[in-house]
Amino acid sequence: MQVMNEPYVCLAKVSDINLARVAAARLDSEGIDSRLHGEALGPFPVTIGRLAETQLWVLSEQKQAATNVLEELGIECEDESA
Repeated sequence: MQVMNEPYVCLAKVSDINLARVAAARLDSEGIDSRLHGEALGPFPVTIGRLAETQLWVLSEQKQAATNVLEELGIECEDESA
């Protein structure tokens, strides 16, 4: 169940949109609410340079569990507050 007043944190930036989608699906399978943000998700996807980055966001209360899952996938995590 999603708590609407919890802030999200950006845990990772991935340059491959397909890897970002796989990571989001894996997080979802673990019961971790995630969101993807980036130009590659729009109607006119940009897939070159920094504009190709897709951000993976999770609820701050699920940050540690999400970090563990992403590290299993070989995705380096960052810590940027929403």
